[in-house]
Amino acid sequence: MRKSNLLLLALIALVACGIKPGYRHFTGPVVPTKITATDYVIGDDRSITFVKDRLEVTILPMSPEALNRQFAGISKAPEGFILPNPYTIANNPYTYGDWTPPGEDSAPTRFTVFLVKVKNYAYPKVHLNPANIELVAPNGRHYPSLSLLSLTEYYWPYAVAYGGNSRKNFKERRDVLQRTMFTDDMIFSGQEQEGYLVFPQLDRDVETFTLWVRDMALRFDFRDAALETLDIPYEFQREVYYARTPHEDKG
Repeated sequence: MRKSNLLLLALIALVACGIKPGYRHFTGPVVPTKITATDYVIGDDRSITFVKDRLEVTILPMSPEALNRQFAGISKAPEGFILPNPYTIANNPYTYGDWTPPGEDSAPTRFTVFLVKVKNYAYPKVHLNPANIELVAPNGRHYPSLSLLSLTEYYWPYAVAYGGNSRKNFKERRDVLQRTMFTDDMIFSGQEQEGYLVFPQLDRDVETFTLWVRDMALRFDFRDAALETLDIPYEFQREVYYARTPHEDKG
């Protein structure tokens, strides 16, 4: 069979599957799903806050653009790069920095990142372990919260020979993660704590998902063993679509 006939059959198959030539996959920003429960508050910044007495736990989805603005000093490629390497040019550990693939206006998402804020004015102390937080999609996929160790291992191969600029870049990424990730600490009465939660990139077909804060400890015995725990679900969604160009973000 001639190549032209094979190409025609392939195009017919793609159209039959609903895929149009020239169209690409895009995803919109992560936003809260509409909530009717009275113990949740949706913020103008697309955050969801769970409120129990005077305890507040806020989850804010972070876009790559917002993370680049947050770490502007380490999100730009050094001057003089003709063909920047997307894995090494910028030291923002949460994004690809200002690198964009050829022909694209923005970089792909490196991780799924949220900012978590806890305000404790209700209990003597509370404990939120980031290892107990995960994303769950309706189709059963689970995305665990990534630890500092796992992210350090992710960047380890980029520290070529662990010397020179490669070692410097690796250490800078690790230091940023240590300073900014949400830590596994007790949050005492009158204290506030915030930091980033990092998850693997969501699969392309995931349109809705739940961020589960599991086993948040509210009361303890004399050995600091949890006597009262709480599971908190946060419902999010995003637009998943095929188009020639991305839709404008009107948020």
